[in-house]
Amino acid sequence: MAASEPVTTTKTLRPDPSEFQSGDFVWPKKPGVIVPYSAAYAPDMRQVPTDFYDRQKFETEKRAYLEHVAKSDRNFTASQEDRFNRLSFEAFAKQYQGSQTLNVESLGTGSIVYVGHVAVLEIWDGKPFVIEAVSSRGVVRQPYENWLASRPGEEVWHGRVADLPQEQCSKIPAEAKKYLGRPYEFFNLDLNDDSGFYCSKLVWLAIFRSFQFPIDGDPESERFFWFSPKQLMNARRVQLLYSPGSYLDN
Repeated sequence: MAASEPVTTTKTLRPDPSEFQSGDFVWPKKPGVIVPYSAAYAPDMRQVPTDFYDRQKFETEKRAYLEHVAKSDRNFTASQEDRFNRLSFEAFAKQYQGSQTLNVESLGTGSIVYVGHVAVLEIWDGKPFVIEAVSSRGVVRQPYENWLASRPGEEVWHGRVADLPQEQCSKIPAEAKKYLGRPYEFFNLDLNDDSGFYCSKLVWLAIFRSFQFPIDGDPESERFFWFSPKQLMNARRVQLLYSPGSYLDN
């Protein structure tokens, strides 16, 4: 190549499926978009206002959850109940969606990534399938190619639990499949409660029940706040294998 010729590169937005193993994770995101907590609410815009998804739904579900807790065996302390009552939509979005810095030596850079969804991969008959909890449909399974087709133009991050043999990691989708058909339930803060799921809760529970360790290092399953897809991506025991780049560059 002559010195004056431009060097062209092709940006790859998605990992190579031939690198997938059962028990791996994938995080999708629209380029340049902050994705809200449910994949069903993803806005198609580059500048996202504070009401980038249904604020009223958040408030309605928060009230219903507090009523549920009041009638159940699980009781918030007075201070916890007060904090939850005063939890604004903006505070929730900031904590759940806020930037986190990835320090991934294998990728050569720290990345600030906003992601709002995560799914488990299963290799079945040589082909990848996706198991996920999604709003309005609950826990579902579909071929990876169909999953991608429903997300045109989206970037995909790829990772797995570090330091586990492949045959051990295959326990994760086997566990996740036990909950196919269970409802999507975002306001369920007990990560070990299998009556309903949001996306990253399904992954946390499948790992926990497969190996008896919490992927984020916190053995207490009853949480005051949600376990987010970014927390999973940044967990010490998660190895990030593919990144399409920094969120800030997209």
